[in-house]
Amino acid sequence: MNLFVFLFACLVSTISYGMSPDGTHTLADYEDLSFEIDEFDASCAVVDSQAGITMTGVLVAPDIVVTAAHGIEAIFKKLSPTQTNHGIAVIPISSIRVYFKGKNQTIVGEVSRVLLDPRYFQDANAREGKFDFAFLKLIRPIRHITPAALFQKETIPSNALMTVVTYGMSDVKHTLFNWGGSPLLRRAFRLYERDTYFGRHDDDEVLKSSRYLQESSVYFKPLKRNIQPEETDAEEIVRSFEATQNWVADGKKPYALGLPGTSGSPVFIRLNENGKTKDYLFGLVSSYAHLTGQFRTKGTHEMEYILTHQQQSLGGYQTIFSLFYRNKTDEPAQKSMATYTQDPIFKFLLKAVIENHDGEMTEEKNMQTREEISTQKDVGKTFISKLLNIF
Repeated sequence: MNLFVFLFACLVSTISYGMSPDGTHTLADYEDLSFEIDEFDASCAVVDSQAGITMTGVLVAPDIVVTAAHGIEAIFKKLSPTQTNHGIAVIPISSIRVYFKGKNQTIVGEVSRVLLDPRYFQDANAREGKFDFAFLKLIRPIRHITPAALFQKETIPSNALMTVVTYGMSDVKHTLFNWGGSPLLRRAFRLYERDTYFGRHDDDEVLKSSRYLQESSVYFKPLKRNIQPEETDAEEIVRSFEATQNWVADGKKPYALGLPGTSGSPVFIRLNENGKTKDYLFGLVSSYAHLTGQFRTKGTHEMEYILTHQQQSLGGYQTIFSLFYRNKTDEPAQKSMATYTQDPIFKFLLKAVIENHDGEMTEEKNMQTREEISTQKDVGKTFISKLLNIF
């Protein structure tokens, strides 16, 4: 929609907030929701022991976890590694571990190296949160957890149910929750509406192209009136009305605002297929922003305000998430029904990490991937050649 000043959920300290809850549910409600279906087990905590940074990620293949690039970038800055040209960072690293918490056990995986989506470093993409993806290669595959599923092409209604599964947790130290349990806390919350997010006034290219979409979901205050708002009503009212309708239809499940610590958390979207439902991986939480584009304060002071003034914050903020998909048409995503296809560059990077992380690609695969992404304006032939030779 309109321009909203963007605040990255950068993890530049040991503090990992996590989320601001809706004020009506208990900690147990958020924990229970995270175990509602087996697909949510693919979510994991991402912890760097040297840089003191924690966030969330998601298993997308037995030995690949995807998380937020900006959190990994913060780790790189603290560890001062060497990077290659074109912003490509494929770096051996031994301090990152991933933790999958089940009901009865916790599975730990060690990361051997990482790859950042190279588009993240181009132009203002990092500042705006575009292409906020990092691939973590595990030393050994995770055997007992099914990776999150991505779809190739789907037409998604506006009321499709979305769930964020996160390990961000420091907000529980506040009086909003009484908690004294394990330091590894898995929770989930719903996002009850979504809208296309644009980071700049002059981002007309996003409107006209079919390359990439960011979306956001309002941290709504439930509306008591069941009256369809006018188009001229404030954005908070319009979006909160839609969110309230979906929330009531879902049985008023827990929802929240994603704060630092929720960075990299998977956003699952529930789709109906032949009378059955399945939760697919839709995107990753990258940041939050104020609806007006003006924050009350800066940095941690803003988060402290949100956590200590929960009722006043409802309706004023939105969770922003980066998609693994692009809109099928050359028009902006429609609110009622929009068709998404998997982003070909992301698909290529994932394939490279999964299939060829230890050697060169065959000439046949080389030509196939070159043809697949040759039309992408922001990735040139020189870059493709370098990227193909990395793995």
